[in-house]
Amino acid sequence: MTSKVSKNIKKNILKAGFYVVATPIGNMEDISFRAINTLKSADIIACEDTRVSKTLLSKYGIDTDTVSIHNYNESEKINWVKEKIDSGLAIALISDAGMPLISDPGYKIVSDLREAGYYITVIPGASATITALALSGLPTNRFMFIGFVPTKNQEKISFFNDVKNENATVIFFETANRLIDTLNLLDTIFGNRQIAIVREISKIYEEVQRGSANELLKHFAKNGVKGEIVGLISPNKERESVDYDKVSEMLSSLIKYMPLKEASDFIAKIFDISKKDVYNLGIKLKNK
Repeated sequence: MTSKVSKNIKKNILKAGFYVVATPIGNMEDISFRAINTLKSADIIACEDTRVSKTLLSKYGIDTDTVSIHNYNESEKINWVKEKIDSGLAIALISDAGMPLISDPGYKIVSDLREAGYYITVIPGASATITALALSGLPTNRFMFIGFVPTKNQEKISFFNDVKNENATVIFFETANRLIDTLNLLDTIFGNRQIAIVREISKIYEEVQRGSANELLKHFAKNGVKGEIVGLISPNKERESVDYDKVSEMLSSLIKYMPLKEASDFIAKIFDISKKDVYNLGIKLKNK
């Protein structure tokens, strides 16, 4: 004779704590068995937007209670999360799509919980940044993600100027209605450097276009722009010739006799490299 299990009793008991769960970024099947089991077994699912998450949860028969935690209430929810975990509950965090915390809510909570010694784990999965990098054909050995492009023009100029000398593939998020303006700016700042625009990742109309900003402008001016977009900028190869051991050695000597800012400006001019990079290197040297 088999016994029935009450719907309110979780089959897989999770340890009390905070579970960061990756969800699909496009195709609904891009979710792991472990993620589904965690969401079914959690006591509460914290969603960026419960209305958006409802579609995914319904598809996989997940009826766990949900609560909204987003950018505007995240700080207020930290104590609430702690109280729930203290009472023995497991809370799962999901964003609208992809890995939480990556330009999505969750960082403040995880940071605070980590500081306080609570149990935290991540159920890995889809990430728009890593998927776009793999699709782009640009170098993958060194890369940096800089988030969403600012909306104000002066901030946008500074945003890209700060990374123009990086010897790394730079990844950013942009919206379809602002892409043309951003490509015009990239044409001014980066010239003929290779740019990749990856849109609608894992969906029916997934597209990757690569070329100079000017070439991409012509393509999207003709074909239009739709969907969610990840942009990537190829590394500044000229920086590969800089001997950073020499930079470090010279900087170590100079900061003994002059302020770091003056030493950084001086060395940046000699080696024709970013003042900011030299200054950051100087901070690391001082900390050592």
